[in-house]
Amino acid sequence: MIRWIRVAVALVLVLALSASAYWGYSLFLLATGLIVFGVAYGWPRLTDSPQPRATSIMLALFGTAGLFAAWQDSSAPYLDWLPVLAGLGLLWTFVQNLTRGLGASDAVANVSAQVSGLVIVLSASTWVAAITVPGDKEAIVIGLASLIVAQCMTALPWPAIYTSPLAILMSTAVAGILSVLVFSPSISLPAALVLGVVMGLLVAAVDRMLGLVAFAKFQAANLEASQNIEVKKNVEKARSFAVQLALGAAPIALGGVVVYALERVAL
Repeated sequence: MIRWIRVAVALVLVLALSASAYWGYSLFLLATGLIVFGVAYGWPRLTDSPQPRATSIMLALFGTAGLFAAWQDSSAPYLDWLPVLAGLGLLWTFVQNLTRGLGASDAVANVSAQVSGLVIVLSASTWVAAITVPGDKEAIVIGLASLIVAQCMTALPWPAIYTSPLAILMSTAVAGILSVLVFSPSISLPAALVLGVVMGLLVAAVDRMLGLVAFAKFQAANLEASQNIEVKKNVEKARSFAVQLALGAAPIALGGVVVYALERVAL
């Protein structure tokens, strides 16, 4: 049942982005900010970062900076500042880990987790770039619909050998149906099918790579050493919610890259 928390998180984000795509640019920017803060809060708990608060602050700051940079960039490709922010974030990550001391445990794993989190929050800015690209915004809605359908499939209580292909199949079917019945003048069927396939693959890959972490035991030494059962239960519940929050928001953030690339190349 806890796997459906990520679906609820994804549904909220998808509805916010889909609605704001037609209601106004500023509202879309705020909706994209929800993705950034969802990943920023959940990612350090998902990866058991030894510095969860500092990592959350770093991810939130750079994610917000990426959104602002894409919002202010008025010329294609609308992501000129993204490499600069990625470089500064990488520098921040190394400095933050150096403050732990040279003998700190799991330093390589912690740096890798922080850098991957940085990539995800910066990917959210591609949604802002996608809505800035001139033309119809139907690809955004189709991409979001494909994402949420694929998320529902991966949340089913079946082995991944069944849910992963089902996620790809259903996301592709939904994208094709929407392109034919709802958005036929704006987006071609082949482009919609490609979008659906890639979105399904994306969600299935995130589920396979990160989904098992949701069921892993909490690794923090202070929790393992604790004798207070209630403290353990409360911390585990808080971590479980944060993990599902990250798993729900991460595919949405990465999906912006797919939609933006499709708009730039095919539409």
